Amino acid sequence: MQHTHITADRSGLTLPIMPVLVLLFATPAGAQEFGVYTKVFNLSGRDTRATPTVIVRSLTLFRSGNAYDTIHSGGEVTIFEPGRRRFVIVNGPRRLTTEVSFDEIETQLKKAEGATREYIAELNRKDDTLSRASAAPLLGQLDPGFSEQFDPGSATLTLPGRSFRYHVKCTSTPDTLNIDRLAFNAARGRYLEYTDWTARLNYLLHPRALFPTPRVALNRTLKTRKLLPLTVELKDNSTGGFHLRAEHQYHWQLTGKDRDDIRHWESLRTTTTLRKVTFDEYRRRLVSRR
Repeated sequence: MQHTHITADRSGLTLPIMPVLVLLFATPAGAQEFGVYTKVFNLSGRDTRATPTVIVRSLTLFRSGNAYDTIHSGGEVTIFEPGRRRFVIVNGPRRLTTEVSFDEIETQLKKAEGATREYIAELNRKDDTLSRASAAPLLGQLDPGFSEQFDPGSATLTLPGRSFRYHVKCTSTPDTLNIDRLAFNAARGRYLEYTDWTARLNYLLHPRALFPTPRVALNRTLKTRKLLPLTVELKDNSTGGFHLRAEHQYHWQLTGKDRDDIRHWESLRTTTTLRKVTFDEYRRRLVSRR
């Protein structure tokens, strides 16, 4: 049964997050190519005077409608293909590749949610303190119960919920006078769509990840308010729970190295030296080697 630990990866946690450095094109075409560099920090249980520990660094490159995500030193590239409604995962060190459709992700999430709700009901039927304490954070993953607080002066969005709390510093405009509004808005939409689906994928890939519902709920609010997240903090409401912060730097022009990396990844995914496996087999191999 899924527990309430959280895994930090890809889009920021199984949450989302980020500070921003922005330089942009003056035309909407600039939205076709951009990168997001993310650092995730562990804030739980630390001395506030100490520098927080970076637990994940990742780079996500957006080009030609797709997104290419790599975790520093991980050796795995995850390719988001919204036009084909799928992810392709290329793992060079293990010489493996797999793909999973959005439909399959949704089907597996529906099954997992059903099983978790049955488990919550079983815990509640026991009606003892320990069982109720175990059920509450699980329910918070499925039904976050967020309220919404937004401070326009600081562009800070806070979503306090049943089990978790988001605190997000946002922007509705780029920090340069050279940006085309249409390009910025298009990039924001693509990024939030990507983080929606990445939260869903991460739940299936990482046994300790949160259900995607809290992140998707946050993204829904960001879309409605037309905001882009710069930093995102996710805190467990329980005593001694996790507390993570993701910081994002947005770069609105890809470098030559970025484009070379994308060409390399595209060629790697078609090479015959990689073994193509089903998504379920890939998940089993991933878990067994941790």
